Amino acid sequence: MDYMSVTVGFLVGTATGAAGTYFGNKYTDIRKSKEKKRAEESFYKKLWSEHPTLLSEMKADLTNSESSYHREFFALSKRSMVNIKGQHLSYYFEEHDSLEQQLIAFVGKGLIVDVTEFGKNLSKYQFTDTFVDHLKSVN
Repeated sequence: MDYMSVTVGFLVGTATGAAGTYFGNKYTDIRKSKEKKRAEESFYKKLWSEHPTLLSEMKADLTNSESSYHREFFALSKRSMVNIKGQHLSYYFEEHDSLEQQLIAFVGKGLIVDVTEFGKNLSKYQFTDTFVDHLKSVN
């Protein structure tokens, strides 16, 4: 038995295994990335078909230069008397069918976070950064 041939065989086998693992992981990651992107596109397409009016208003608010950095918003009735300091985003129950239920669905999907303060009767929410990025990127 020749030590040189055993060493060469071992090194070639090791290199082949390492290369196979590397390329297998590389192409698996590429495939998973494409699958994730397709699932995300499908998710947002369905979301827009279910909530076009509310999402359009949110997009308009977040692409407006005066409110592009706002992340918190309120769900209000036009009849309510509210004292909120400064500029704010608000969506009204009278303008959107089942606004509260739509917002609950958005919370469940991880698009917004309910940040209503304890003991307050005013519903307050916060956009997630990924949702803001999506809304700003939609044409």
